[in-house]
Amino acid sequence: MKKNFAAALAALLAAAALSGCGREVPPAAPVTVAVASDLHYVGEAIEDGGELFTRVVEEGDGRQLNYIRPITDAFLAEVVKDKPDALILTGDLSFNGEKASHEELAAKLNKVVEAGVPVYVLPGNHDVNNYAASTYLGGERAATDFVTPEQFEELYKNCGFAAADSRDKASLSYMVKLNAGVWLFMLDTQPYYLHEPGFPYCVGGVVQDGTWTWLEKQLKQCKEAGAVPLLAMHQNLAVHSERFTTGYRLYDADRMAQLLADYGGQLAFSGHLHPQHIALWQSEGGRQVWDVASGSLAVWPYLSGRVTIDPDGAGRATYDYEAKPTDVTAWAAATGQTDPVFEDFSAFGREQFAINSTSRGADKFVEALGEEDAAAFRRAMGQANVLYFAGALTREAADELTASPDWAAVERAKTQGVDTAGYLETLVNEAEGDHCSLHIDPAG
Repeated sequence: MKKNFAAALAALLAAAALSGCGREVPPAAPVTVAVASDLHYVGEAIEDGGELFTRVVEEGDGRQLNYIRPITDAFLAEVVKDKPDALILTGDLSFNGEKASHEELAAKLNKVVEAGVPVYVLPGNHDVNNYAASTYLGGERAATDFVTPEQFEELYKNCGFAAADSRDKASLSYMVKLNAGVWLFMLDTQPYYLHEPGFPYCVGGVVQDGTWTWLEKQLKQCKEAGAVPLLAMHQNLAVHSERFTTGYRLYDADRMAQLLADYGGQLAFSGHLHPQHIALWQSEGGRQVWDVASGSLAVWPYLSGRVTIDPDGAGRATYDYEAKPTDVTAWAAATGQTDPVFEDFSAFGREQFAINSTSRGADKFVEALGEEDAAAFRRAMGQANVLYFAGALTREAADELTASPDWAAVERAKTQGVDTAGYLETLVNEAEGDHCSLHIDPAG
């Protein structure tokens, strides 16, 4: 399958390259880029709003997939209104790679492009060759068509691939010059050629040998041109939590971070985790690269980021980043939505997330702790998740959480061997700072 992908991709590269090559690149200037990740978009043809899909949502990991279409519409409406210089989506565009979901989302992104905002996408681990692609209709789950790498590129050709200034022959990676001072590297880190019916999708990310060669060549040209590289990928570059490294952090991430730093890169965007989190990678020699793991757009408070990059034309830049929630209620009012849930969608979403993100293992909590302590444990976990996923679990917030009456149930759960208690302990022990804003001065 890997050889077939490479052969088929070669036929598409020439036309894509011609679209990017020869275009007039704007001069170095400040650029503002919108960034989001992990939409996990579910097309209308995939689910019917029935009990089966409702149960999938309620027993899942807190993603509000039953409302992802209006959440996405609200977000894209904000992007069109704000008119950033570009929109980056760092993978997991679809729920489980359903072709119908990709087709519907691509059509919406094409409208953003038509409105004057360039869109750049890359695949996440759920997006390509995903044998878990299913429909949830009439109370039954059934297999449905997924997309191949070639189909992914064709569907999203207007979202980066056709405009690329350089394409990697070994993967769906590409580079586009936002202007002469900022080069964007969209890195495909998905080993989708390994997927098969018994192994529907990989979680971890890897970079192909050919991609390393292509990337370093392009980074060298970027440095020689006096531009700064901006890296985007799905899996994480830095360690965001000691509990979430294997399967979350890119394989050979240190090599990638060092390569980026060697060519003047200071900032990378990733996703995959779902909480909003910012982490620093630092080499033994003191070089630094910040990794912003964007919170999932499908998870309350539906965060997206805005970064302004001000290049000096000599390989240095200043970066200012801020994450903000999507105002679904404002979108609903502007578009005449009548569902009462939209009257205060943020409050509704927060409540649902606190409940749904604690539903896994609920029976085991009761078995280990009894009804009363299990309820307290879930309340503490729900509050921790609300803070953590919003990028707001500061040291002060963690201290308040552990001082609350419900936290006693967490301490008891630790003695009873409840693994989730260890997860909560990790969150509060690692709590620090603000994960919704970042300022980076030019590298020395």
